Formats: sequence, structure tokens, C-alpha cells
Amino acid sequence: MVSGEPLVSVVIPTYNSERTLPLCLSSVRAQTYRNVEVIVVDSYSRDRTLEIARHYGVRTVLTRWKLLGARYLGFRGSRGDLILMLDSDQVLKTRDVIERAVKAMENHDMLVLEEFTYRPRTWIQKLSEADRKLVHSLPHIHLNPIEGVLLARMYRREILEEAFKKIPKELYPIVVAHDHAIIYYEAYKVSNNVGILTNAVWHIEPEKLTELIKKNMRYGASTYKLIEHDPHYRGLIRRKMRVRIGIHKNLKLGLQSLALLLLKGIGFYTGYLLALLSK
Repeated sequence: MVSGEPLVSVVIPTYNSERTLPLCLSSVRAQTYRNVEVIVVDSYSRDRTLEIARHYGVRTVLTRWKLLGARYLGFRGSRGDLILMLDSDQVLKTRDVIERAVKAMENHDMLVLEEFTYRPRTWIQKLSEADRKLVHSLPHIHLNPIEGVLLARMYRREILEEAFKKIPKELYPIVVAHDHAIIYYEAYKVSNNVGILTNAVWHIEPEKLTELIKKNMRYGASTYKLIEHDPHYRGLIRRKMRVRIGIHKNLKLGLQSLALLLLKGIGFYTGYLLALLSK
């Protein structure tokens, strides 16, 4: 432990993440801020995910729970004053991201990390980049957890603890889609003191349409299970399933964002319908 500096716990849920996890962990290892612990919470991956995590010397936790539960277990197993909730397909953009985040947290209870697409090459990735640019151009709208789509990634421990207390425990084993939106929604009710850290994260997006559709089929099926199992967040989720607010503010970015959401919708509603029919 570095004397006088708060411990930052980086919690990363994984499942078959061998393609992206090395970039994610390398970016954390390269940080100038040294008082960091990393916890990988793995849902029994069938690829080399655990081997990679152990190669990087991080702590690993195994669970049968889905994303929401994995984040919760990572938090429960952490020791940090500040919790950074990363995804395995996210990469910290600069070596001082955590250092800057710790400094910013002196004045905030939560931080949104400004996020763009990692090396967008394909047309699908370029649509994702346009969507992120649109959202980040309208923070006054999208910081609101009900109306917007931005999500806090760094939390004070006590804020995150209160948020997890509010989430029905029966949701932890089943929720994949909207997991982070639920956490941010509950945390925002505890404190709306949230800031934005610029130039912070890249997101490794699907390269192909088929990958995008498969990913969103999983989200659609998970959303159906969540809504049917517990109506607690039904209103919140329905607001997340609509066209971006402020899409008219920038016509070019707005049209690209709309195109992406329509393509995601093919997978999402297919997964949702299949889950409904299999009931």
C-alpha cells in the first residue's frame, strides 16, 4: 500500500474474454497510480480467460452468477476506498487515468469515464463511435440515469455499498443486460454528485454485424428475464430501450446513432421474443 493514497479496487467481470482481457489488464498494469488491486470475477469461462488473469497476477473469483452478481461479488471481495468498475472489453486510454480519477474524486462521489471506440475500422465500429460522440456531446442530458445512457464507473465505496443494498438480491444471479444501469440508478438516488473524466476509456466493439446481433440477442433475453422476474426496474429499462434523447442536436451523428440502434434492435428483440416464446 502507498501511504496516504486511497486504495483503488478495479473490478472486472469476465466470461470467455480471452480476446480483450489482455489489453484491459495491460492498461491497468501500466497506470502511474500504484495503489491498486485488481479483481477478476469470472463466470466459469471455457477459454483462456482465467489463465490470462492469473498470468497478470490479479485476484480471481469464480461465480455462476451473471454480470450484476459478478460486480457485486467483486465489490464484496474488494478492500478499496474507491471502486473502478471496468468491463473486460474496456481499455484505459492513458497511463494516468486512475491518477486523474482519484484526484477528481476529491470533489465527486462518482465519475463517468469518457469513452470512445477502440480503433474503429469497420462500419459497425464507426457507427458505435458516432453514437458515443453524440452521447458525450450532451452530458447535461445523459448524466441522468433515467433519461440518459452515461454510466458512472468509479464510485466511493460507501455510495456503491448503499446502491447494492437497494437492489433485490434475487436479481444478482440472472441479470446481464442493464446491470450497470441499475447500479448507477440506485447510486444516483444516494448522491447525484457525479463528474466526468475526459480522455479515459476505449471500448472494444464488435467488428461484424453478426457479432453485434449475437451480443444483443443475449441482452434481449436477459432483459425479458429481468422484467418478468421483477418489475422493480421496468420503467427504467423501458426508457433505456428507446432512441437517444438529443438525437436531433447533430444530424450526422444522430443518423449514425439511429442506424446503430436499429441494428442492435434486430438482435435485442429477437432475443427478447425467443425468451418470451420459451416461457
